[in-house]
Amino acid sequence: MSLHPIIRLAGACAAAVLAGASPALAHTIVGDRLFPVTVTIDDPGVNDELALPTFATMTSANPDGSPGPISYNLGWGYGKTITADLGFSIGSQGYNWQKRPDAQGWSNIETQLKKVFYQNAAQEFIFAGAASYEWAHTGSPQSASLAPDPFSTITGKLFIGKGFGDASVDWLRPFAVTGEFDYSIPTATANSDGGLNPRTVAYGATLQYSLLYMNSHVQEVPDLFRRLIPAFEAVFTTPVSNIPPPDPSLFSPNTTTGVFGPSLYYIGNYFEVGVMAQIPVNSASGRNVGIAAIVDFFLDDIAPNSIGKPLFGPPQPRSGRY
Repeated sequence: MSLHPIIRLAGACAAAVLAGASPALAHTIVGDRLFPVTVTIDDPGVNDELALPTFATMTSANPDGSPGPISYNLGWGYGKTITADLGFSIGSQGYNWQKRPDAQGWSNIETQLKKVFYQNAAQEFIFAGAASYEWAHTGSPQSASLAPDPFSTITGKLFIGKGFGDASVDWLRPFAVTGEFDYSIPTATANSDGGLNPRTVAYGATLQYSLLYMNSHVQEVPDLFRRLIPAFEAVFTTPVSNIPPPDPSLFSPNTTTGVFGPSLYYIGNYFEVGVMAQIPVNSASGRNVGIAAIVDFFLDDIAPNSIGKPLFGPPQPRSGRY
């Protein structure tokens, strides 16, 4: 699913920035570092998890500056490890609805195969790649008031994560960064009405400050805060080829869209809850601050000897969380 899933709001102008987003999946542990699943981008590992539900809302803007539709989304995602460094996931943006005017519909289903190419526990570093496929005609029919894309989309992805637990100064050690880069290719260059379907790149990053890590490896923090990971996130989508000609009544088709903003994650023993304030970077991305949230269940911790273990080989080490 193109960049994390959670925030594609089909049918609204604000959705242009979110069209890369996928159902979010997976928290990753590398050495002593836990990389949480974040709202804007996927984390860089593979795990057994269930994201249910994901939620997002955004108010779009019209090209003349007036408010556009208010869009809402409820999505889901399931991830299953094949081996400790190879995983499969399936999910969807799920159910989309909007007001002004009223409309609703189901998104297409997307599947993904993801491989961790390299990780270094001592340096808290991980690098991975994935290929995903959004399956046309697996959501609402084209007759729906809010229909999904009538074509399939193939996306190649790269992921990276780096924790700073190896830093020489204590105040830096709780910090971590993650990043994702996607290249999406529609299987149809044009729709039946002649409208072009552009190829796009989507790219995003997070800057995290783990109080969970600080409490375990730097110094104790009050109980109220020790399971929290505040972060700052951003994600952008840019059309790169097969771009439609300009239409004076619409936003420019080659405009980069995106959101950024602060987020906060609570890490429990078996689940994670996260919320983000999404600030649009321009009027093509949205009109007001949007909200996105996720509840993610750690199946690899809930049932490590059954549904939470890889199909083949030993599980990933789970030490270092607390």
